[in-house]
Amino acid sequence: MAAEVSFSLTDQTIDSTSLAESLRDPSAGAEVTFDGRVRDHNDGQAVAKLEYQAYPALAVPTGQRILAEEAERFGIVRATAVHRTGSLEIGESAVWVGVASAHRGAAFDAARAIMERLKYELPIWKKETYQDGHTEWVGPDNTPAGTGRPKDTNPEWDADLVEIWISPGNDFRGHHGMPRGNHGIQGVTEIECVAGMGLKGDRYFGYKPDFKGQVTFIDADAVDAVRRECGKPELSSSEFRRNLVVRGADLSAWVGKRFRFQGIEFEGSEECKPCYWMDTAVAPGTENFLKKNFKGGLRARILTDGRLRISGAP
Repeated sequence: MAAEVSFSLTDQTIDSTSLAESLRDPSAGAEVTFDGRVRDHNDGQAVAKLEYQAYPALAVPTGQRILAEEAERFGIVRATAVHRTGSLEIGESAVWVGVASAHRGAAFDAARAIMERLKYELPIWKKETYQDGHTEWVGPDNTPAGTGRPKDTNPEWDADLVEIWISPGNDFRGHHGMPRGNHGIQGVTEIECVAGMGLKGDRYFGYKPDFKGQVTFIDADAVDAVRRECGKPELSSSEFRRNLVVRGADLSAWVGKRFRFQGIEFEGSEECKPCYWMDTAVAPGTENFLKKNFKGGLRARILTDGRLRISGAP
């Protein structure tokens, strides 16, 4: 028998008590709920409030479909989810998910799967207002809506991995007003990618939950352009302190999108913005040069485990 599923939008405070009661079923021995609330910070910025806008004609059937598909996949009895719209203050519930199942394992797995898909697939946009007054519109979980495609439909990059760089510590970040750090950087021919964590051995491995820069890409053509601009043909690409130097991928096209590279799934999060340290590490004017035409590179999250290897390496 098909599970009972319900997805809805509301501009009112989410009543988690009533929603939890709606999960009751005599055949269910486990109930798992998730209450996603507005936090007071995001990626190092102090958040004052949020505003959600949705396209109900698409959001409601999309949410209903997600719940039905995951309920069938995990064999659960009931699934309910509600997403807020409108203006929310710090601490308010933005999204609530609840599932009921005969067994706890399926309940936990289904609740997580539903939440992950909702944050990537729902056509809902979020306006973040920060304490300093500026605002930013983003999709759920800081990604544009509509990127949560099944793994096997995400496009594979037809690109070469030219170099891999990792470092145990930050030479630039956190060193404002102080000398550059001296952590060094190591070139390797292959590296282990861990979903949600980063590259093993790198400074940002496990840095913080859902970090946007678990891995960084830079275009080998951009590196060559800097060498020509600065008159330094022997300049090492390690000076840019990006992890992966690639050739053949338009990095600017992958912000907010999922892709596969050497069979590993990634999600582009944002442009790598070069800082003033580039003028010291490379040459005066390098910071502004890299800011043009996405030369600074791409920050991304790692979505599946695997190993990357330099193209053509034995």
